[in-house]
Amino acid sequence: MNQPATKSNRSRARLLVGTVTIAAMLALAGCGSGGGGNADGGTSPNPTAGSNAALDEVLNEEIELPLPQEPTTVGGDRQITYIIGGQGAGGASEVAAERKTIIEKAGWTVDGPLDGKFTPSTQATLIEKAVLSGVDAIVLDFIYPSQVAGAIDSARAADIPVICNQCMPEKSSDGVYMIGTDVELVAEQQTRFVLAALDKPDATIVVGVDSGQAIVKAWQEALIPMLKEECPGCEIVEIPFTAADIGKPVAPSLVNMLSQYPPGQLDAYIAPFGPAVTSLLGLAEQAGRDDFKIIDTYGDAPVSTWIKNGEHSPLMYGSTLISQSLLSYGDVDTLARIFNGQPITDFSTVPVAVIAAENADKFVADNGRWQPDGLEDTFQELWGITG
Repeated sequence: MNQPATKSNRSRARLLVGTVTIAAMLALAGCGSGGGGNADGGTSPNPTAGSNAALDEVLNEEIELPLPQEPTTVGGDRQITYIIGGQGAGGASEVAAERKTIIEKAGWTVDGPLDGKFTPSTQATLIEKAVLSGVDAIVLDFIYPSQVAGAIDSARAADIPVICNQCMPEKSSDGVYMIGTDVELVAEQQTRFVLAALDKPDATIVVGVDSGQAIVKAWQEALIPMLKEECPGCEIVEIPFTAADIGKPVAPSLVNMLSQYPPGQLDAYIAPFGPAVTSLLGLAEQAGRDDFKIIDTYGDAPVSTWIKNGEHSPLMYGSTLISQSLLSYGDVDTLARIFNGQPITDFSTVPVAVIAAENADKFVADNGRWQPDGLEDTFQELWGITG
């Protein structure tokens, strides 16, 4: 993975890309003037078009996809083991099913998706088993190489390439190839989105944190300092929502947050992953709260569909997205070029798209994910296959 760009470089060169997706949520309570809501409680679901130039700029940025320029070939009797960090976070299972299908379209056999159960020891065991079985490659989703270092070393020793989706800020190394986006870019896009939507120099912003998950920890460590730097008058509060809260009917930390910040005292909540969105929506709507907005991170379905259709508005305001389809095609393309001894394309800083009701139609497909038009045809042409 490339070194993170400087702030000025990101603002110019990388703002052709949009906002990704880790799951994050933004709740806007009692917004002031402009994009975030109205002065008597922020119940307007979205700003009037053109009323907030900063928000319009964020929502209308051009996006340029990284695409290979030279053809390659796929196929052959390739055996791929596919392991995901855990099945319980948001739409992970749906994304995994799509990723497997795209890898299989290359003509390869896929063992998986195997569930790493959010536990490095389980993930390492699955990797070691794949190495012992002599697979041609291993594909990982949000499993940090540093947390399964021994197993990664075994793969290296066996000359088995490892693809790691959404494992940043860790970097590509010998035999390990990062596919995804830089958490710094996600954090920058979220910061711009939240502050433009709020348009309030003394906003209260809650960030849902989870230091037990490496990808969430890396994201929050990038996001929180950016929020403080860009809005020095804002109150930035950290409230935990952990993997242990997933599936619980009530998350105590969110109950306490709504009690601590009654209507008019909370401007934004940024959550670490999709289940926090669902949990907070249920609690807030039961309490009759519509005074803040929620922005998710990596907000595939159902969150993206809610945003597109205006469901749960004004609470459900926006999200950041990456194209999981692009990551999957990047996985196959990278492995094909490794197998064929060709230079690989850098898919480590893929685009991040910010979505709200105003622009969601451009990004959200019927399945709730971002599937850029023509992506499949483009890669199949590069690979010399049809259908």
